[in-house]
Amino acid sequence: MDDILAKISEAVYEGEEEEVVRLVSQALEQGTDPQTIIQEGGVPALSRLGEDFNNEEVFLPELMLGGDCMKALVGLVSPHLGSDQGAYKGKVVIGTAQGDLHDIGKSLVATQLSIHGYEVIDLGTDVPTNVFLDRAEEEGADIIAVSSLLTTAQYYMGDLIGRLNSEGRRNRFRVVVGGGPVGPDYAREVGADGYARTAHLAVKMLDQVMQNEPGTALVIEA
Repeated sequence: MDDILAKISEAVYEGEEEEVVRLVSQALEQGTDPQTIIQEGGVPALSRLGEDFNNEEVFLPELMLGGDCMKALVGLVSPHLGSDQGAYKGKVVIGTAQGDLHDIGKSLVATQLSIHGYEVIDLGTDVPTNVFLDRAEEEGADIIAVSSLLTTAQYYMGDLIGRLNSEGRRNRFRVVVGGGPVGPDYAREVGADGYARTAHLAVKMLDQVMQNEPGTALVIEA
């Protein structure tokens, strides 16, 4: 059994989606526990990819292929999970704030979160506050992640949290912020739940944020 998990891990790392599908299907047929397939097959490969990306041994295309493989893996095992089990750490609605068309940083964060066990709904760029809030409600999101590279668009991070407060919905969503001009002081000022300086640190930050109730603490990874 350990052999097939090692093969699944290697296939995810190499971005071989068809091989992942074949091996995961085989493992399920053999009676391997679905959570074991995720935790001992997929997760180690993604951790390895993340480390190698930070060391510049692999690059964004490899990360994205690994993320696609993990999505395929999760899609196959999800129907076999018990009602009290979940394949994802949490659900994140992410986008770049209204008035900002910058995409690269936000997309990198979305990719890192996806390959590290989060279900990610990427809204793209120039996203109005009401779209963030409406989609978060529709999707039953745990986290709203807002990025901005323009100081003029930063306003909408505070606007979003202000809307949640005024509408009595602050306890529904954790809100995390990031981007070039955004720092810990600004995150604290607007009442965010989390801030991270880089995409890699964003994963660690969200893992901690998910342990807190919305609006109760600020987690900083800088």
